[in-house]
Amino acid sequence: MKRMDIKITTRTNLFIGDTPSTFEIGGIDAVTKTNYQGLPIIPASSFKGVLKRIVRDMVLSDNQQAKKIEIAYREYLNKLWRENENRIKSLGETVEEERLDRMANRFRAAIEGASAENLFGIMGFNDTPKLIFCDFVPEEEFVRENCFSIDSKNAIMDSALDKGLRSLPRIYKTVRPGITFYGNILMHRMELLETDGIEEFIKSAVLEFNSGIYRLGNSGSRGYGRVETEIV
Repeated sequence: MKRMDIKITTRTNLFIGDTPSTFEIGGIDAVTKTNYQGLPIIPASSFKGVLKRIVRDMVLSDNQQAKKIEIAYREYLNKLWRENENRIKSLGETVEEERLDRMANRFRAAIEGASAENLFGIMGFNDTPKLIFCDFVPEEEFVRENCFSIDSKNAIMDSALDKGLRSLPRIYKTVRPGITFYGNILMHRMELLETDGIEEFIKSAVLEFNSGIYRLGNSGSRGYGRVETEIV
């Protein structure tokens, strides 16, 4: 299984929402996600969600490599359906017609909806070629207090008491700029897709973070979440 190692460096404060611990309530309103050691992390789900949006935009822009991956998934699913159909037919009358129809409809929907977004998994199908993500963690030499920044932002809220809009300061505990995280993507069973260029396509999607358009975490409108990515 191939592995793509990725380095992420924060270029602005980074905030990925977490629940404040009891001692922070009343001082800090919102804290960024941390692990059991109290060090900040970029959860796999956060990175995966933004990368999927990047791939979706590449699909919508008629990216040629995305088209090739779409065709490869369609061919893979057709082949998988033929194998399952032959196996089911070999069981003879022991298989209910209704069950066979359900399976056929599931495959038909997946084949018709084939896309490069299938790199992130196909609903209802296990063990298909897909990307597997891990959490990103900071370099070990960063001690806990060097990772964070305390930032104040105004939140505009509708106040029934004041009968109008009211500006309230909110205190964020964020990851400061210049912190480097490391993680990886596993390319699970990609050899089953009969096309080339998949790894390069994934790399190009990962590097789209460097445009500054795609940001990690919450509060992008407040200037948070801009990162720089690098394939290690």
